[in-house]
Amino acid sequence: MADYNPTNTAAKCPDLDATWAAVATPLPPAANTEACSCMMDTLGCTVNTDKVDSKDYGDLFGVVCGYKSGKYCAGIARNATSGSYGAYGMCNATEQLAFAFNQYALANSNGGCDFSGSATTKVAAKTTSGACATLLSQAGDAGTGTVTSAPTGGAAKSTGAGSALGVSHFETGFLTMGVYLIGASLSGMAMILL
Repeated sequence: MADYNPTNTAAKCPDLDATWAAVATPLPPAANTEACSCMMDTLGCTVNTDKVDSKDYGDLFGVVCGYKSGKYCAGIARNATSGSYGAYGMCNATEQLAFAFNQYALANSNGGCDFSGSATTKVAAKTTSGACATLLSQAGDAGTGTVTSAPTGGAAKSTGAGSALGVSHFETGFLTMGVYLIGASLSGMAMILL
């Protein structure tokens, strides 16, 4: 114990290699429920929540993201190895799936919003203004831009802290799962110590 000398210097992120598959920069986008809410208002095709159970989302993501080499899911992508993140990758799973459905529907105007009844049409906002216009402009039509504006609190409709943290799928495999399990274990141990 006498040799222990604590410092406040942050550790450097490891380099990308066979044992560490996440780049140090860029970081994933910060949670921004206002951006997600604004995006949802502009969609003409969304998840039919009356007919689709959230446990079926994984299969639906697999279908829509499987078309055109993932083109319709670029705006919700999260890949820590390449450091590529879609502007809406931090939205909850329902919002992400709705965005992907809408991207597909925009490219396939004849019956593109169906997915065997899992998707439904709605009236989309024709124009946006204020904070929404800025957020959507930064995200871009395909959702591949970077949202840098902080939420103003005007359009956010959160159903709880966990709603924006939903994960539809992992893209970095066992490393991500290992980091998650280690973090969960450390959190559990800290709670027991309290």
